Amino acid sequence: MPVPRLLPALALLLLSGLALASPPGRSVVVAFGESLEPYVIPQLEAGIELDIIRAALKAQRYEMQPVFLSQKRLPQALADRRIDAVATIVPESGAKGAYSDVYISYEDKAITLSQRRLEINKIADLAGHSVSAFPLAGQYLGSEFAALTARHPDYHETGNQIDQNRLLYRGSVDVVVADYRIFNYMNKRMQADFNEQALPVTYHDIFIKLPYRVLFRQPALRDAFNQGLKQIQQNGDYQRILKRYS
Repeated sequence: MPVPRLLPALALLLLSGLALASPPGRSVVVAFGESLEPYVIPQLEAGIELDIIRAALKAQRYEMQPVFLSQKRLPQALADRRIDAVATIVPESGAKGAYSDVYISYEDKAITLSQRRLEINKIADLAGHSVSAFPLAGQYLGSEFAALTARHPDYHETGNQIDQNRLLYRGSVDVVVADYRIFNYMNKRMQADFNEQALPVTYHDIFIKLPYRVLFRQPALRDAFNQGLKQIQQNGDYQRILKRYS
C-alpha cells in the first residue's frame, strides 16, 4: 500500500513543530572570576554560580561554556567577541550590555577572631584595624567603604582568599572582609591543604548584601536566561544547588 503524501500545510506544521522542539544548538560562553570558591570552582567547572547559570540556560535549551579570568578583567570581558556573557557583575562596574535579573547575592562580613572581642559595629570602626579584603572590595562595598580604604594605611586586597583565613588565624591581620560562604569553604580547604584548624570567629554585619547579575552581549539571550532563572527558582533546582554547597 503506498504511503500517502503529506499535504503541504500539514508538512509545514510538522516541520515547525520539529523546529520548536529542537535546541538552539549553540553554547553560551560565560566568563567567570577565577578564584571564588564555592561560587566558582574552576578546576571542576562547577560551583554555586556556574551551576545556577548552567541550569538556567539549560532550562532554555542552551549549553554553557565557562571561561575563567581574573576578577579585575571581568568588567572588560565583553571586549572579546568570543565571550557572550559575564558573571558576578553589577551595573556600577560601568560595563555596557544587557544585565540580567539578580541570580545570586553575596553576603560580605567583617570577620574577626572571637577571642579578641573586637567591637566592629559600623564601617568606620575598621579604621583602627588592619584589614584584608577580596579583589575590588573597595569598588563593590559602597562609597563609605571605598573612602575608608583609600586612606587606610593597613588595608590590602588578595585574590587568593584562603590566605585571608590563614592570616586571620595567625594574627597577621585584625579583620577579614569576605563573603561568609567563601570564608567557611576556605576553612575546609585550609584543613585539607595545610592541616590547619580554624578558630572561632565573629561575623560583623556592617555591609549590605551584594546582588549580582549576568551581563549579556545580546538582550534576547538575557531574556532567555531570565526566564530560565525563574523556572529553576520555581521548580526547586535553585535551592538544591545552594544546599549542595552549604
